[in-house]
Amino acid sequence: MKKIILGLFLILGAMSFALPKNLDVNKVKKAGYEITRDEDSAVIFGKATDTVGITVALFIGDTSAKDVNDSIKATAPKSQKFLSSRETKKAYISKYKDTEYNGFTYSFVAKNSKSKDTVISVLYMTDKELKDADLDKAIDKTINEIESFLK
Repeated sequence: MKKIILGLFLILGAMSFALPKNLDVNKVKKAGYEITRDEDSAVIFGKATDTVGITVALFIGDTSAKDVNDSIKATAPKSQKFLSSRETKKAYISKYKDTEYNGFTYSFVAKNSKSKDTVISVLYMTDKELKDADLDKAIDKTINEIESFLK
């Protein structure tokens, strides 16, 4: 199921092999992620475990976290029913319920990245509904991991 949901959110496109200089590709691959799209304006990579599926998009250039968050809400697949959104000091968070597989997808966009002109957006998919405290821990852990890939 995770791979199906992960596939729903991945945008297929031509590979340009021009990875941003601020991304440590070796760290990304060692952490178990697979790079699925690489363009001048965005890099998308993801991984699936037994309990979660994670898709990360790094948007490079002149865009804001708020704009990315709004765009994700507007382009979510119909099988993802929007449930709620909230904002923390660290991220914009949206919660979706998969109407086809009964899982949950949490979209979070980091408000500030350690790398200038890079917005971190994550789709975190799981079978379980996470409480706010558990979700905040997952967000912190995931954003910290992604930021460790940035130089």
